[in-house]
Amino acid sequence: MAPMLPPTQIGGVGPQSATLILQHIQEMSSKRISTLNYLRKAHDGQVYWFNTIRFSKSDLMKMPYFDAKKLSRRAINYLLLGLSLPPILDVNSTPLEYLRSLHALLVEFESFQQVHSPDGNSSSNLVRARIPQMFRRTTYSGSKARRTSSANEIGLPMHFGDSSDVKAMTGNLASSATAASAITSFSHPESSDLHPGEEYTYLLTPSLPFDPDFFETFATLCDVLIDCYTRLISLVSSPVACTSAVAELFTKTDAKLRKVMVAGVVREFEEASRSSAKNELGGVSRVVLGGLMG
Repeated sequence: MAPMLPPTQIGGVGPQSATLILQHIQEMSSKRISTLNYLRKAHDGQVYWFNTIRFSKSDLMKMPYFDAKKLSRRAINYLLLGLSLPPILDVNSTPLEYLRSLHALLVEFESFQQVHSPDGNSSSNLVRARIPQMFRRTTYSGSKARRTSSANEIGLPMHFGDSSDVKAMTGNLASSATAASAITSFSHPESSDLHPGEEYTYLLTPSLPFDPDFFETFATLCDVLIDCYTRLISLVSSPVACTSAVAELFTKTDAKLRKVMVAGVVREFEEASRSSAKNELGGVSRVVLGGLMG
């Protein structure tokens, strides 16, 4: 297996360095894809956590991570991240642009979570409008013109008088006809629960009609993130695209994703698996010692 080189070692632009950058990005992307797929299966109760304990949904709900008071906020945060990823997947065509947009989104998402903590005790006011299709992709004409506190920009149902109103409200969409076809009547739109002055360029924060199901949201978000790494692999298919700037930005983006998405989930599962394994071993010990002492 190729060495996992830090940015300072893969920062060169020579043929050999470019090949190492390509290999590093492909290996790390494949590793993240496997990790995300594994986490999704673990949440669905399909696998034994590192061949130790298989958690059913009822078992998961007993973990501190799945506290009922916190689960709604965590599901909403994951849903917003999932909604914000498809435009980045569709718009950016070069590795540098793609990684720059993805990194900026993850930075904004981390800031959003600091303000709207997933450890909060109440569900968000974001749960109010209608979303016709979870994580649906839309086509944007520019990646920096979105006003993320508005639901109109991702084709959410609103009521307009004519198609010119639709075009004005969905200026980021490539076609007003496409936007109009996705819009249905909705007479009482609500704003999101963003604080005054809280705005995001890449993170979409529309109002939602209901508390999303955590398990469905998490599984779908894992699928979208897998698409993100798959898209990156396709963009850096040869050493020609592997510059030092791409290598550095990939390292930052991957670290940010690991921090906001992977690390917390893995830590919770590790703690729960240790506790469950300890309890099972204690039960076995009591049975064995009971037979010997009896």
